[in-house]
This record gives sequence, C-alpha cells and structure tokens, in this order.
Amino acid sequence: MSDSLISQVHEGMSVRDADGADVGTVREVRMGDPKAATPAGQEPRQGFFGAVAEALVGSDLPEQAREHLARTGYVRVDAHGPFSGSRYVAGDEIAAVDGETVGLAVPEERLLR
Repeated sequence: MSDSLISQVHEGMSVRDADGADVGTVREVRMGDPKAATPAGQEPRQGFFGAVAEALVGSDLPEQAREHLARTGYVRVDAHGPFSGSRYVAGDEIAAVDGETVGLAVPEERLLR
C-alpha cells in the first residue's frame, strides 16, 4: 500500500475492481493511522481511531475490520445497482489511481460490506 494512493482519491471518482469491473462511486475517503489501534489496544473511542470508529458506527462491520480500516484508511463506495449499499475499500486494497478512476487490487467480492 502506498499512502500516496489513498491521498489521491476523492469523492465522485469511479472505482473498478481487480478484474476491471465497475464497483461504484467514491462517497467518502478517510485517511488511516498505522498507530490507531494495536493488538495491545487503545481505548476505541479516543483520538483519531475514535473518529474513524464513530464514522463506521451503524455499519455491520466487525470490530477487527473497523480497526483495520482505521489503520489503513478507507474509501466508502456506493455500489451500483438496486439494494447494492456501500462497500469499504481498505487503503491497502488500492492498486492505482488513474485520472478519475480508482483501481483495486482485489475483486469486488472481497470488499467489506
């Protein structure tokens, strides 16, 4: 993962998975903090991690997934199609940013929902 890749992503960009399939449109970008949550633990609602955790409250993501997204940063994607909902792309799943397109290193099926 390159921190510079997620820093190039902005709302409204299109997202394609590793197979080139259209996933959806970027709706939110949160930068990560590698020290945000450690196995030794920090209080989950303090500081930067708390802000990211609060942004993910209401999602059905497991705690381990929320902690990973807090460390790597994430992109919330509005998937195309009826009842598609959101997909969460971890910062380390971004393979490339080319113009107005975010290319992923994984297929859509592996994205968090």
